[in-house]
Amino acid sequence: MGPVSPVFAGRAAELAALRAAHDRARAGEAAAVLIAAEAGGGKTRLVEEFTRDVRAVTGGCLDLGAANLPYAPFTAILRRLGRDAVTALMPAAALPELARLMPALSAGAPPPDEGAGRMRLFEHVLTLAERLGAREPAVLVVEDAHWADGSTRDLLSFLFRNPPRPGVLLVVTFRPEEPAARALFAELGRLPHVARLDLPPLTVAEVADQVRGILGAADHATVRDVHARGGGNPLFVETLVADPGEALPGTLRDLLLARVARLPEAARAVLRAASAAGDRVGHALLAAVTGRTDAELSEALRPAVEHGLLAADGDGYAFRHALIREAVHGDLLPGERAALHRRYAETIERAPELSDAPSGALAVHWEWCGDPAKALAAAWRAAGERRAATAYAEQLTLLERVLALWDEVPGAAGLTGLTRSRVLETAAETACTAGDPRRGLPLVQRALDAADPARSPAEAARLHALRATLRAYQGHDGELDDLREAVRLAAASPPDRVRTLAHLASRLLVHGAMDEGERLGREALELADAAGLAPRNGGLEFIVAAATARDGDGDTAPLERLRSSGLDVSERVRVLNTLAHARLNTGRAAEALALAGEGIDAAEDAGLVHSAGLAPAVNQVEALYRLGRWDEAAEILARRLDRHHGPAFRLQMMIWRIALLAARGTGPAPDPEALAVPLGAGSPQTVLPLAQMIIEWRLAEEDRPAAWAAADAVLRHPRLTVQPCHLWPLLEAAARAGGPRSSEIAALAARTPTATPVAAAYKATVTALTGGPADADAVIRTWERLDLPYPLARALFDAACADLARGDRTRAAARLQRAARIADRLGAAPLARRISERARRAGLAGTAGGPLTARESEVVRLLARGRSNREIAEELVISPKTASVHVSNILAKLGVGSRGEAAAAARDRGLA
Repeated sequence: MGPVSPVFAGRAAELAALRAAHDRARAGEAAAVLIAAEAGGGKTRLVEEFTRDVRAVTGGCLDLGAANLPYAPFTAILRRLGRDAVTALMPAAALPELARLMPALSAGAPPPDEGAGRMRLFEHVLTLAERLGAREPAVLVVEDAHWADGSTRDLLSFLFRNPPRPGVLLVVTFRPEEPAARALFAELGRLPHVARLDLPPLTVAEVADQVRGILGAADHATVRDVHARGGGNPLFVETLVADPGEALPGTLRDLLLARVARLPEAARAVLRAASAAGDRVGHALLAAVTGRTDAELSEALRPAVEHGLLAADGDGYAFRHALIREAVHGDLLPGERAALHRRYAETIERAPELSDAPSGALAVHWEWCGDPAKALAAAWRAAGERRAATAYAEQLTLLERVLALWDEVPGAAGLTGLTRSRVLETAAETACTAGDPRRGLPLVQRALDAADPARSPAEAARLHALRATLRAYQGHDGELDDLREAVRLAAASPPDRVRTLAHLASRLLVHGAMDEGERLGREALELADAAGLAPRNGGLEFIVAAATARDGDGDTAPLERLRSSGLDVSERVRVLNTLAHARLNTGRAAEALALAGEGIDAAEDAGLVHSAGLAPAVNQVEALYRLGRWDEAAEILARRLDRHHGPAFRLQMMIWRIALLAARGTGPAPDPEALAVPLGAGSPQTVLPLAQMIIEWRLAEEDRPAAWAAADAVLRHPRLTVQPCHLWPLLEAAARAGGPRSSEIAALAARTPTATPVAAAYKATVTALTGGPADADAVIRTWERLDLPYPLARALFDAACADLARGDRTRAAARLQRAARIADRLGAAPLARRISERARRAGLAGTAGGPLTARESEVVRLLARGRSNREIAEELVISPKTASVHVSNILAKLGVGSRGEAAAAARDRGLA
């Protein structure tokens, strides 16, 4: 009998957890499972046991370095499904994209990637998973994800954050001790629908079950010895009991090699050859390398399979555990190892169809056998293939390999067709596409150091523009300086100048420099027309139109014309989103909501909802917030923030999560990553709204010093005034906080332009809050006309306070009552509390304090029975703090000063 136990020992709880997750997926819930264990810890065996009775498709990651096929586990999953099944599930338009993973799906080459190719591929994989599960529940398994290439990790992260449903369970196994796995899987494990199973060592009793399954009996002394030496690791247990009649070697490597040594010589020779291929090798390739016929190879391999060292895997063989392959390959003599890798390289060059990734495999094998020139050429070809597959992280790794080999290969420029400087630039561009500035900035700096601006200004201009993009990823202040230098260097070349002007103009808009952005955008358009470079395109016209709109303060007609000009989907969504932004800043939230929805629908129809559709989703949430549709906004926030998106998008969404928390007084706590953002630097369109909402949240928490601190930080921002649409709401929040900078806030308000009625209303509010003359009626009329309930309620409250200061109690009472009704309808608890307290202090409580809400009626009945806030919270399933807020509101509305008086008043009025 081989050493693999037929008994599934232990793991009962983990198996039950997998089955429970599968039940959730079948019920239509989002579900995914991470299985973590050390090498040999039983991950694969657990998955095999679980998938015996379910529909499952498995793909594995291999430790092959550059020889890996990008997205290898997903390619394996598609192959196991088969071409016919995939084409039946997916529309014809998706097949060329999916052919990046499975070339047999399309006769033509995949479409060129114009920036969104990788995201389209991810969305098609998600759609395929959902359609697969819609017909019959399915489990998608990715094994050994600690070896996943960067592109596979990104796709896994996307699927975990956008879980396919209904009926699909994602299961991923990995080793937690591998550095590349820790951060990603720790992050994914925190998602609410993900269960993480960390497999513990087997107990003595479980080891006894495993030993009994292998040997037929479990001698107590043997079990104790095996458990002590193997630490409860299932693979070690199998290795230790493989031949109980011999003395047991001391190290794991020795243990594994001892199992190999017991094989016949033919099996050992083939196993050594297989180890040079990696964790998996195709039957045909191994036969060609070893020079054996199919029958001879099968006969030689059978003992290795029977002894649990290899396993049949589709049309090839896989080592049962990577540790076995590492031990066998590490035991090769240097000459043996070089000779085997040379045979692989020569075989794959003659018959590339024998390898899944021939260029990558050749790069590895030629390097192992000491031929740097052929290794460099193969790595260069493989890099091009990875780019075609949108596997940019792997392309970057291969380009770095090319650069590392460059000095060893005198004819490197001839092999690549490029100079070293151009390869450095290509590698930096790839890092930019992959979103990896940490690796990209040193590469572009090396290229800049080698460049000669006097001899090749166009090259230097490209490099400065590239460094600007990489710096923008990190929020580096030198971004605009690099772009200005790029424009200067590109002066002599119209095409280069148009490109760099457009780049600088678009970034100036992000930084709020609308005047300069519009001027440079128009210059680029005029230069393109004069040089006859190309017809006017949506990109340049969009830059000029967006600048002309001035965040809604300017003319939006050019954007409206672009909207109906037949743009491609991505450009059309950008136009719709910019129009939505302009409508929001002029208070037309309902129009903004419609425009954002139109943009999201267009992105969804094109399969780009998770890429082009992200920006309009932010404006959708903001529009719902402005309209007082807070439950809808909260639902979208909860769904979107649990998904895979870049940090910029997540931060924009977090701003509105904090806004809802500030307005409602309850909800998820602010995200630590949002609170860690420096408020005195960065893009004004992000930092100013973030600071505003943090101030409002701190005020709702009655933490005025913290609100002052946030205001103090953001008021030091060097570009504080460039976008009035973001400055005005910030100034109102800062004015409500008061504090030592009130006079500065008033001065800022006095000199900031008011191009719209919304800006005028903000200015009037800030002026009144900082001690200046008030025009409360004009502010109220503005918010009434725009139908924005939350600012209206606050304006009514401000006006009522001013009425009380003048002694007009009748008008104050009416405004307080109206404000209270709006606040109650919105669920704006902090504002409702302030209204009630002000009414009580003024002696206007009772009917003027507002009727009790349904929740307050429940609270007052419990209050009359003598319940404490904690007891009320437990009975109504709310937090004690929320119970306290309700009690304060009740005291104010009933016009009483204590809980006892409130109980008496409630009984007197028939409320309890």
